[in-house]
Amino acid sequence: MMHNTFLIARREYLERVRTRAFVIMTFLIPLLMFGLTVLPSLIAMRMSGGSKHLVVAATDRQTADLIRQQLQKPPEDSQKAQGRASASTKYDVDLDTDVTDSERAALNEKIKQKQLDGVIWATDEALAANKITYITRDVSNLNDFGIQQIVSRAIHRRALLRKGLSDAEIESALKPMDMEIVSPMGTGAKNPLVAFFTVFGMVMVMYMTVLLYGINVMRAVLDEKTSRIMEVMLSTATAKEMMIGKILGVGAVGLTQVAIWTSTTGILSGGLGLAASGMLKGVISFKLALFFPVFFLLGFVLYSTMYAAIGAMVNSEQEAQQLQFLVAMPLIASVIILVQILQNPTTPLATWASIFPLTAPLVMFTRIALDQTQSIPAWQIALSIGLLLVTIYGLMVLCGRIYRIGILMYGKKPTLPEIMKWIRYA
Repeated sequence: MMHNTFLIARREYLERVRTRAFVIMTFLIPLLMFGLTVLPSLIAMRMSGGSKHLVVAATDRQTADLIRQQLQKPPEDSQKAQGRASASTKYDVDLDTDVTDSERAALNEKIKQKQLDGVIWATDEALAANKITYITRDVSNLNDFGIQQIVSRAIHRRALLRKGLSDAEIESALKPMDMEIVSPMGTGAKNPLVAFFTVFGMVMVMYMTVLLYGINVMRAVLDEKTSRIMEVMLSTATAKEMMIGKILGVGAVGLTQVAIWTSTTGILSGGLGLAASGMLKGVISFKLALFFPVFFLLGFVLYSTMYAAIGAMVNSEQEAQQLQFLVAMPLIASVIILVQILQNPTTPLATWASIFPLTAPLVMFTRIALDQTQSIPAWQIALSIGLLLVTIYGLMVLCGRIYRIGILMYGKKPTLPEIMKWIRYA
């Protein structure tokens, strides 16, 4: 049995790895992910560079000068505290103490004529109402939202100066407070934001690979069924050997792509220097490296078995598309549940979804990856893996019976009673 299974798995693997589609998708998927995530940020940072010519209009010159000082403060000193969107944006600021309506109209006209990029209208009336106006052509520019924090800091400084505080006292009062999140055992994420996106990225890789290659198993079965190749193969191999061989062969293709992406990411991270490795330190742990392949393989075998059964039941691609949604529903439900778990990984929903076999591959891995306090009991992880193994075995027996009869059935789409007969008599 093992010899035939290995030969079928080897054939499925080599047949797909040698195709142009494999090479193209191996490089295209990372490029698409880069284009959807990193590239927009890089473009936004590049477009936000240069300088902007602003006018600060205030009733008294001291207020206007305080706002100018905060706008022109070096980025390394003020970017974090002021929420500046881009460290490369520089401000050329003029002061104006004429706050009449005619002067505002003149400044508005200059903005329309592109002689100015913006006007900060900070009159005594505006300050009393706690509502300063920023006039600009680019009202939807996200980079300008940082100006609100900059102006707010300047107004706070103005109020403290009028209370008689010194510059050193003001700097101490306005210095942002850092907060470290730790568990009762004193442990915590090195960088919670980096940890979140790293875990989310690994879960999405697992989700997409399981989904795409599970569908590939279904299509491989359907193609061979419609071409009658299976009738020849059944003379030398059993239906069970064929199903397991296809699952292992296509699964190895998915693992090959994940290995290529992982090694490429490691090389690029090393090329970018110590910054990337320092950010990921403490995030990609031995625990993640151990459980990622475990739940990836369990999830892939689980769903591929069901996809193989669908491929054996149907007679066309159209029929397969109608039924494959039933298999994909638990995966989609897992992603929906993940949104809640990423916010609060200790809810009862997270616990039960991580034990339920159809959602466990994604949900339990997410809980393990986000667990910084070792709060997940070992029995829950063991129970999750145990139930997955039992479910996989049961589905292999069940779907194997459907597969055994379905690959030789042609013509009309089988009904549910007919499928039950296949299971009972196979």
